[in-house]
Amino acid sequence: MFLLIKLTILFFILAINTLTVSAEDISKVSEETFKDKVEILPSPIKDLIKPKSLMSTELSESAAKVPNTKFLDPFFKKNNSDISSSISNSASSKKELLENSTNTINTILVDASLDKKDSDSSISKIELFTPIDSLKKHPSSIVLSLKDAIIRTLSNNVSIAVESFNSKVKKKNIIESLSEFDATLGLELSTGRKTQQLASAFSSPNRMENDNDNWDLSLSQKLVTGADYQFDFTNNRNKTNSKTAGLNPSYSSEFQLSLTQPLLKNFGVDLNKRNIHIANNDVDISDYEFKTKAIDVVSNVENTYWDFVFSLRDLEVKQKSLERAKDLQKQVKAQVLVGIMAPIETLQAESEVASREEFLLTAQDSIDDNQDKLKNILNIDFSSSEGLSPIYPSSQADVLVEDVDFNETLKMALANRPDYLAKKKDLENKDILVKYQENQIYPSVDLVGSLGINGLSGEAITVTSGTFQGRSEYGGSYGNSLTNALSTKYYDWEFGVKFSYPLGNRSAKSKLSASRMEKAQLILSIKDLEKKIILEVRESARQLKTDSKRIKAATVAKKLSEEKLKAEEKKFEVGLSTSFNVLKFQEDLAKAQSNEIKTIIDYKQSRIRFRKSTASTLKHHDVTLTTKEIT
Repeated sequence: MFLLIKLTILFFILAINTLTVSAEDISKVSEETFKDKVEILPSPIKDLIKPKSLMSTELSESAAKVPNTKFLDPFFKKNNSDISSSISNSASSKKELLENSTNTINTILVDASLDKKDSDSSISKIELFTPIDSLKKHPSSIVLSLKDAIIRTLSNNVSIAVESFNSKVKKKNIIESLSEFDATLGLELSTGRKTQQLASAFSSPNRMENDNDNWDLSLSQKLVTGADYQFDFTNNRNKTNSKTAGLNPSYSSEFQLSLTQPLLKNFGVDLNKRNIHIANNDVDISDYEFKTKAIDVVSNVENTYWDFVFSLRDLEVKQKSLERAKDLQKQVKAQVLVGIMAPIETLQAESEVASREEFLLTAQDSIDDNQDKLKNILNIDFSSSEGLSPIYPSSQADVLVEDVDFNETLKMALANRPDYLAKKKDLENKDILVKYQENQIYPSVDLVGSLGINGLSGEAITVTSGTFQGRSEYGGSYGNSLTNALSTKYYDWEFGVKFSYPLGNRSAKSKLSASRMEKAQLILSIKDLEKKIILEVRESARQLKTDSKRIKAATVAKKLSEEKLKAEEKKFEVGLSTSFNVLKFQEDLAKAQSNEIKTIIDYKQSRIRFRKSTASTLKHHDVTLTTKEIT
């Protein structure tokens, strides 16, 4: 009986060894077949130094390994290739990659289709592709680096275009404010006739007739001191039927200069140029708002870009996880066929394969969503050729951990934050208005004066009055009237002081109180913004340190998950573990791989947030904002 038991145990051991050898032979045959179908050509991207490719795939020990194939890890393996960098370097690299896509790319991608025997699975009917695969299938794919995405966004983004108009409008307001001191030239030409009855009994004739022609020229202007001047040059030609008129027609000319200079209210250069100062500050505020908008847009496109990169990398993890589940399913089926396992064991494996197929579809949907978001930010029409083409993000999600000096960072933030600088410019405007309102409570004390010269001439007529006859000595043409005026013999002048003050002056006092309260309100708002900036800088700096530690922890966790899975697979091969345990460790490894990628992307996005909090986003990307003038 004891001998029979020993023989039975020996039989089972031999059966297990035979099954293992058969599986290895099948794997070798499959590998040789794959070799025959795929000719490995020299890749143009092997000699690059930094492992920046986004299309990395980490295979477990149980997966079949293709000779001369390197599976890339863009974050930690420094000896790998850089697919994305080689594509973006030149058009020739892209062409070469397309020519070698059947060979080189196929050694990197993970086949998402199932074996023909697994025709009952729905995933076999769905064509899934990573960006490299889509680049191969669609030559018009958009190979997009992060810098290209930023430039295209700033050039084509609608909200940026809208915001840029604000600065242009504000610059026009400066010209409007300057126009307050523009001189005004006036010209008036008129002719008229007047007839009037005369009441005097001695009037002859008893009806007066006058024809008047006037031509006047004037020039007026407001000065920056608050003074107003006006220069008038008036001319008149009069023809009358009066018999006592010594000059008929007569010509009169006059030059008149009048000036009003405030001495208290509305006096001062800065006071009268307040609108110009405010308009200049408004332009600066608009520029700061434009810069804030640009930083927001650039940060948004960066975050969306890296979200897209994560969804691509996460899809690879899901693909590999599905492959592991399928490999285990095949092993379980083989062991069920030879009677080592019960048929019920296949249910667990089949259920997990279906579940991971669902995860794969969700990951693909996430890729499409993030790709649409990126195209929307780039202002790409979804119905255009670019809108129908997939995007290949060629920038590398590398990690460079830098130390942060909080004090220097805070100084840089307060010196560069456009929203903070805009508030300070607005405070300058409020201060200007307060000073103006303080001036308005003064009484109006104005120095007024005028100075004029005049001349007269005309056709001299002898006038007879009773026994007296006389003739005007100012006879002459219109030119004689000008000569007489410019001789300065005939002049008039007037100087004085004008005073006015509204009793109570409630309007000016209430406006002064309101402007002071608005200034105090803005000062509190600036202090609140300072606290907010300090908090943002502290949080973003702290998050950077946390995420850098998370990367290290996630890397260790991934390595340990790989080791745990390998150990569990070995136990499963000798019958010391179950398919449930292996599937659980496979899932743990997939989560650890996704988490590692997520921590790296989180660090990139934390760096984006840090640059945004210190307003160094545009400087980091060497972006200079300029606006084109519209005429």
